[in-house]
Amino acid sequence: MKPITRAAFSFFLVLVLSGAVTSRAQPSPAPQSLGAFELHAPRLRAEADAWARVAGVEKTDAERTLLARGRATILGNVVEVPAWAPRRGIEPASRVYRGIWNWDAAFHAVGVSHWDTALAREQIDIVLAHQLTNGMLPDVIHENGKVNNDYTKPPVMAWAVAVVDRRAPNDAWITRVYPQLVRLGEFWRKERGGERDGLYFYAGGHVGNESGWDNSVRWDGGYQLATSDAQRLWAIDLSCYLYAHYRALAYLAGRINSTDAHEWTKQADALAEQINARLWDDDLGFYIDRARASGKSSPVLSPAGFMPLFVKIASRARAERLAKVAADPAKFFPGMPTAAYDTPGYDSQKMWRGPAWLNTSFFALKGLRDYGHARPAEEMRTTLLNWVTAEPNLLREYYDSKTGEAIGARRFSWTGVFVIAFVLDWENDNLTWLFPEPVNEEKKSAP
Repeated sequence: MKPITRAAFSFFLVLVLSGAVTSRAQPSPAPQSLGAFELHAPRLRAEADAWARVAGVEKTDAERTLLARGRATILGNVVEVPAWAPRRGIEPASRVYRGIWNWDAAFHAVGVSHWDTALAREQIDIVLAHQLTNGMLPDVIHENGKVNNDYTKPPVMAWAVAVVDRRAPNDAWITRVYPQLVRLGEFWRKERGGERDGLYFYAGGHVGNESGWDNSVRWDGGYQLATSDAQRLWAIDLSCYLYAHYRALAYLAGRINSTDAHEWTKQADALAEQINARLWDDDLGFYIDRARASGKSSPVLSPAGFMPLFVKIASRARAERLAKVAADPAKFFPGMPTAAYDTPGYDSQKMWRGPAWLNTSFFALKGLRDYGHARPAEEMRTTLLNWVTAEPNLLREYYDSKTGEAIGARRFSWTGVFVIAFVLDWENDNLTWLFPEPVNEEKKSAP
């Protein structure tokens, strides 16, 4: 094998820093098994259609079609290999991303819990089986058994466990996984800022990959590959995920009659106060990431800034301001891009630098709807689902936030999850019952 040249290495480094090579785009090990879609496509489609007719009995024909496509996409990515046997794993896209990714697994569990809670629990168990002694969960478990612990992924696991358990309570399972979820929270508190700062930052070997937002404009300016914790951003989405984590732990503690529930609620409330006091920018009328060292607001507006609405910790006055930003065609309307349309560095087709992803879009729009801002939320939901519908045979990884062009991996599982959520979990509290209703009083901002 010829040694790599300096020019070739420099070109590769440019690709990494630009985001052309990301945690998702790394070559996956050779597959050991075909995904279920290649093996059972006609049966999967027929079963999905039958389920959609029942689950979507009060929905439109178009919505039932989306439900069927969502289910068939998710189950089409079920892969059984020795790396996670005897459990069945749902991959993001079995012909492209050949492994079980951390936060994907949590989302997949939420989606399939609509019809198969045993399969949902298996997704979570696959990841929890590889928990490190410090409580960290791996980024990915590949089909060949290799595990990436260079960084982790956002802590949505406890929330997912609570959702799955509420749909089909299982005392033995909750008793088993609860201590692991407690250790997960301790990892974030001790190693990602919570204990020292009261807020949280992404770190690891690659900030973008740990955040799940890979090459996002949020990490420009030296944050992407920084090795010092002095060069970090307190991340608005991460802090909200930890708030949801504590709320989920409170619910789960109650489920197993633990006395911890009050303590978890107390930690959640304290974190909500920190978020509202320190991650709101009154000049921008938006929740932002903030530089840990300087205290300066990040200039990048992203769907992450709507997360306080999803977890219901924003005041109604702030929600009003957020709704105005959401409805602004220069910012997020109509495609809920992963960086506001007018952001320097925005690119409508480049992974996390501007395209619309259904997970971040759902959290943002569901939050707006729950605060009473139904008009922009419904219009943007319609836009996104029309983009999904436009390619009738596939659910894609992400979508051009200007044109709606379908981009990225084909038959992408979490697109299926959030298509289902936009239909079945949109007008209820199936995914948000953990969170108390929004507050009405404003607390003084103190960066």
